[in-house]
Amino acid sequence: MNLKQLNKRERILAGCIIVVIVLGGYGLMRLDPKYSDIQRLEQQKQATIKRLATMDIPTEPQEEVEDINKELDDQENALQAIKDSAEQVETTLAPLDSQELKVRISELARDSGVRIRVNEALSPPPLKASKNREYGEIMPPVTAGWIPRMSPGSMFQRPLQRLELDGSYLALRRFIHGLDELPYLVTVVRLNIDKLAIAPLRGGSQILKTELILAL
Repeated sequence: MNLKQLNKRERILAGCIIVVIVLGGYGLMRLDPKYSDIQRLEQQKQATIKRLATMDIPTEPQEEVEDINKELDDQENALQAIKDSAEQVETTLAPLDSQELKVRISELARDSGVRIRVNEALSPPPLKASKNREYGEIMPPVTAGWIPRMSPGSMFQRPLQRLELDGSYLALRRFIHGLDELPYLVTVVRLNIDKLAIAPLRGGSQILKTELILAL
């Protein structure tokens, strides 16, 4: 059967059916991707709603922003003051392995009336970093003592000098106080005093055997 055998009414009906089929196919081709997009967006929306339901919203800070900024400024000023103080202290320290300072200490001992029996550099063992610290200088706690705190590897490292002196109490006192008059900062980090086994001469002062460890 062909279209020529159909009457006018049947031809119109066939044409309508063809139009419906074409429009339906076109609509399905257009709407199916959109439907997939709608489903994807719906899934994203549901996932966002779940995240919002479990999200912890931070509480509003109690302090005002101005107070926080003022606190930050105070901390920055305190840090700058510490840096300035450290720079001032650094200018009072002798260069590492300063022979001039060692000579001045020997001259001070002679002028103070004490005799140096031993004058040697003290080399404590270097500090070892912990397994969790692979680089950088170590900051030993105050409880570790001054010698470990000034050992190699410490951020406070300084040369240490060990002296053994013989002299009276007054001579030793002059020597220790004279360290403050040297051009560079010298700190006594250990002081041990013992009496010599030899008794003093009649009317003389007791001679003391003294061990001093100085940080130069």
